[in-house]
Amino acid sequence: MENDLDGAVPSPRPTPAEARSALADLAADRASLAARVVTPWWYHPTLGAVVALIVCTQALPSPASLVLLPVALFGLPALVVLYRRRYGVWVAEPAGPRSRALYRALIVVLVLVLAATLVVRLTDVAYVWALVPAAVGFVAAVVLGPWYDDAQRRELAAEHPHA
Repeated sequence: MENDLDGAVPSPRPTPAEARSALADLAADRASLAARVVTPWWYHPTLGAVVALIVCTQALPSPASLVLLPVALFGLPALVVLYRRRYGVWVAEPAGPRSRALYRALIVVLVLVLAATLVVRLTDVAYVWALVPAAVGFVAAVVLGPWYDDAQRRELAAEHPHA
């Protein structure tokens, strides 16, 4: 235990200059992270297409849904891996209140879209009506996704994102 610090004796508190320097470094790191969390133009349309495909598979008859659903579900992690490899970063959770609200709104829309699709599947409604919730899911991903990303970047860069 005595050698844990390799002879360095830590000061009990940083000096005011050290504290200011550490805070400036943190602010620069926040700004750098926010700049790296950039979503390419193709990300949200691709995500919307995957969501629409997942929604459509829920209304399709069994053989078609059994083939297309795994393909669609594979698209979600593949999109994340592609993004992570290209940009070297992935933010898995909302950074503050605005991004959290947009994230929750997107989840609510997607749950409602899947519920509407199940209504199509479990009733005598024609399968073509599954295109309506699929379109809503696509539009939600394409519209709410960039709003979420913008809020996420702003909150990552902010000094007090949870305020």
